[in-house]
Amino acid sequence: MAPLNNFIFINNVIAKLPQQKIAQVISVCLLVYIASVAAKITWLIIPNTNQTFSNSDVGNIKRLQGQSRDENVDLSKLQSLNLFGAYNESIIETTVVVENVPETRLKLTLSGLVASDQVDASAAIIEYKSKQETYGIGDIIKGTRASLEQVLIDRVIIKQSGRLETLMLDGADYGQPAQSISNKKPQQRQSKNSPQKSPSKSKTSVIDLRFNENLSQNAKLLRAELKNDFGKITDYLRISPARIAGKIVGYRLSPGKNAEFFKLSGLKSGDIAVQMNGYDLLAPLEAVQAMSALKTERDISLLVERKNDLIEILFSID
Repeated sequence: MAPLNNFIFINNVIAKLPQQKIAQVISVCLLVYIASVAAKITWLIIPNTNQTFSNSDVGNIKRLQGQSRDENVDLSKLQSLNLFGAYNESIIETTVVVENVPETRLKLTLSGLVASDQVDASAAIIEYKSKQETYGIGDIIKGTRASLEQVLIDRVIIKQSGRLETLMLDGADYGQPAQSISNKKPQQRQSKNSPQKSPSKSKTSVIDLRFNENLSQNAKLLRAELKNDFGKITDYLRISPARIAGKIVGYRLSPGKNAEFFKLSGLKSGDIAVQMNGYDLLAPLEAVQAMSALKTERDISLLVERKNDLIEILFSID
């Protein structure tokens, strides 16, 4: 009777358990088991495409990679595709045609200039509202928004609001072809013993100041300043074109704010410079060479017109 009682007791206990929850737990376990078995069967049926490399295989791969880096790679086929366009060696850098640059309408006067194939040595003396200033390449012209872009023999190119304009040397002809110093051969300066070119005047006199030590020392200081900044010349001299019947006959000189050199040199306000060291100041190219001589020559000969007389002033820079 005891086994029967035990069976009845167990049966009563089982009857009290939540049958539905137990069935759900068993179902989940069966599903997990079935999924794991299906996965194993799948891996057995489908071959593994991923190769497994041994240590020796990895070493061989590294050696092959090292060899490929050392060898020159032929890119000719790739280059022939011209992915970024074909290179054309015949392309020439475009430059501004100076003759096509229109004249400026700014109220400026180009009184003088120093043209040079070296940008730092180029300068222009520009007058605005009766006030002269000397400008280098890139400088902004006072009273305007224009900047100096290029210095030629008879004109300068300025830039205003991104537009290039021409400012002619006072008295020069805009219709004449523009010329740069780089494509001009220097002319041979006349020797001291050869007669200088001189305008036809009734009387010529000479003022020889080559042995004036005070003048030589002042001229030496002037040259040193001009080598560092040619714009300093306006501190010593004011230059403006002199005209007769609308035609330029020379350049009128007057003292700048530093008048000592002007007085020592024997110049007088109103003198008209026509030649320097044999160079004709009315010829743009020779005027450029004369200014270069001012920075290098030891002896200076300046021919000026004073009350219809020609006076040659000689002084030394030493």
